[in-house]
Amino acid sequence: MTTLILTASVAVCFVGCSGNGNTPPLGEVSGHVTLNGAPLDGATVEFDPENGRPSIGVTDADGNYTLQFRAGASGALVGKHSVRIRSQRSASGGEGSEAAVAARSETVPSEYNDDTNLSAEVKSGSNTFDFNLEGKRSKRAAAGA
Repeated sequence: MTTLILTASVAVCFVGCSGNGNTPPLGEVSGHVTLNGAPLDGATVEFDPENGRPSIGVTDADGNYTLQFRAGASGALVGKHSVRIRSQRSASGGEGSEAAVAARSETVPSEYNDDTNLSAEVKSGSNTFDFNLEGKRSKRAAAGA
């Protein structure tokens, strides 16, 4: 009897602890972003699927990113995505032990964000998408025109 109860408890925990049953099929996505050959630090990488919720990641100092579908669920929906990469950010942090982050204007050319021509097809399993961006943001695009 004790064995039966223990087995049932493990089975319930396995089903209940294995994640949210409402999470759609995701593929793990990571990669590297450069702008004119240099790693792009602190850029937002957004994968926007044809249908459904986008996934977002932020590049580290070496330009590496990993997408997050939502808190506790990494990856992106399986399927085709348009990709947008932005360097613009608002000032943040500076409270308590949190480091202050200075505001920065957009430096990535508009063909990689506002008028993106980037795309990717995420498959189940592990995916790596590197983006080697070239060019300079036009003054007109930087001004928001």
